[in-house]
Amino acid sequence: EGLKLGGELREVSVLMSDLRGFTPMSERSTPEQVVEVLNRYLGCMTDVIEKHGGTIDEFIGDAILVIFGAPLACPDHAARATACALEMQLAMEAFNEESRALGGSELQMGIAAHTAQVVVGNIGSSKRMKYGVVGSAVNLTARIQAFTLGNQVLVSEQTLQQLTGARVDGHLRVKVKGVENPVCIYDIGALGGAYDLKLPQPAHLQRAGV
Repeated sequence: EGLKLGGELREVSVLMSDLRGFTPMSERSTPEQVVEVLNRYLGCMTDVIEKHGGTIDEFIGDAILVIFGAPLACPDHAARATACALEMQLAMEAFNEESRALGGSELQMGIAAHTAQVVVGNIGSSKRMKYGVVGSAVNLTARIQAFTLGNQVLVSEQTLQQLTGARVDGHLRVKVKGVENPVCIYDIGALGGAYDLKLPQPAHLQRAGV
């Protein structure tokens, strides 16, 4: 059955990450150095994604597209995606420490997560196919990711509604290309409960004693 073409409608959480500063770094590095950094980064992030049960849809250069809730369904896909995003950000500290030891420069990453119904399944032809996700949710996740700063995790309102114990460090109401109404996005700094993951609070919140 796993080799059959076709899909099904399912609610999932989609995660997309993208590096900041990778293009300038690649322009002043040799091809071998670029591939070494990229492979080391993707290897580090893949370990975190697998730990949280994510399915890597594809690597798009230095970006990563991940599905939570498919092919194996799980009711806590939004929490898994958010926890994964936070732990990916925390893993960047060790990645950058290793980069400095190797004489390289530090990189930052922005991550977005969005929860919605999509079509998941085997897509392609009888000769070449891949398990993937199709739907406007993928585009919206990419649009939200474009608003992220380095070291930031932004989630949609649909994802936030399914989270318990999340620390929201801020929110934005933005106009997104291809979406008629403004979209609310939230800056997640921590997730409690069984995950107990926490990013450093932004400086303005520390000063305010929040």
